[in-house]
Amino acid sequence: MIKIAPLIVQGQDERGSNYNWDCNRTGNFILCYRNAGSTSGQHYHEGKSDNKNPEIMYLLSGTAKMHYCALSSTNIETIEFSAPARIEIPILIWHELEAVTDCSFIELNSLDDVKVDSVRIWRKDFEQGKR
Repeated sequence: MIKIAPLIVQGQDERGSNYNWDCNRTGNFILCYRNAGSTSGQHYHEGKSDNKNPEIMYLLSGTAKMHYCALSSTNIETIEFSAPARIEIPILIWHELEAVTDCSFIELNSLDDVKVDSVRIWRKDFEQGKR
């Protein structure tokens, strides 16, 4: 369902490290900073926006958990991942990002994409079957 792929180090020395990442999208993107313990999302996408079909984000720093569930299911699954990582979320998958530590990530979409193609369902309501 949700794909998490660590970025592979391409070079490393006393200055730090380098990673390649493929970005075939253009336009305005969202840079997010989240405090440990906070959550984001609690929604799904219908595919009305190309930049949300699928949703792609890159975790730049920190550790996060992604809670997710297909709309046709009742079992919320959780995966934990650390930066640097690429996250791909297909349409019709309810999801919630939880910052385990302070973290930052880039969403390869704009706020307009979010407005056009996000169906909010708070976790409590999702767990109660209100879809």
